[in-house]
Amino acid sequence: MTIPAGQTRTAGTARIPEQATASRADQIDAAEIAQIFQRGVTGVPPMQFEVPANFLPYPMQEDPAERMAAAEEFVRALYKNGDEELWRNAAPTIAGMGEITASAGIEWAGMAVFDNEQGGVATCTLTLAATESDHMNPEVATLALREVLVRDEFNDSRWLNLPCGPAVSRITITKFPLDLDVSGGIEGAELVQGQIQVYIPFPTGPYMAIMTMQTSNMEVWVEFSQMMAAIVQTIVFPGAPDSNPENASEAATTSE
Repeated sequence: MTIPAGQTRTAGTARIPEQATASRADQIDAAEIAQIFQRGVTGVPPMQFEVPANFLPYPMQEDPAERMAAAEEFVRALYKNGDEELWRNAAPTIAGMGEITASAGIEWAGMAVFDNEQGGVATCTLTLAATESDHMNPEVATLALREVLVRDEFNDSRWLNLPCGPAVSRITITKFPLDLDVSGGIEGAELVQGQIQVYIPFPTGPYMAIMTMQTSNMEVWVEFSQMMAAIVQTIVFPGAPDSNPENASEAATTSE
């Protein structure tokens, strides 16, 4: 993928396929985990989706002790070859990140580490937020949102036909100039970050789900784009006319 020079933000060339296909969803890691959000906790109708097992959910529990315990499990899973000192020092940072993420209105967040097949690793984060919307019809809401997003020349915004209903995606590539002390004295060095956001109107209530995938490992941008395409195709809204009850019953609950 090539990013034109001289721009601070550009639209990405890779995109989520506009038509959902079962074969793409089948490419998710065999050991999948499902997430579901319950009305009793957030006020938002249930929503289910699946992610590869590589994703580790951020500790976002309200209770500090529970959050720290979850953070300790997180760092042990993330740094499998680490030692007690590393895990002990990293856990408070992860717990703090989880607290900040939750306070920002994020319903679920996770991070994944993959082999980039170039002798290194690639990481990405995935978050899900839900906001109230005044829409009565998901298709009308999607059309209106897309009309707003396409006005920004830096957005690559497209209509998506997902199994759960209509949605709209927004893809952006952002360049962040690095200070010389960070770049090792290299003039003009930049950090390039890719982001895919998918906006999905709930068919079961006046809410909008916003799923965001973000990475700085642009060498595997196409692969991450394909992974995001597979994830959004697994979204189910239990209780919606076209929802799959079998999938909903297999979902793991993220909160009590």
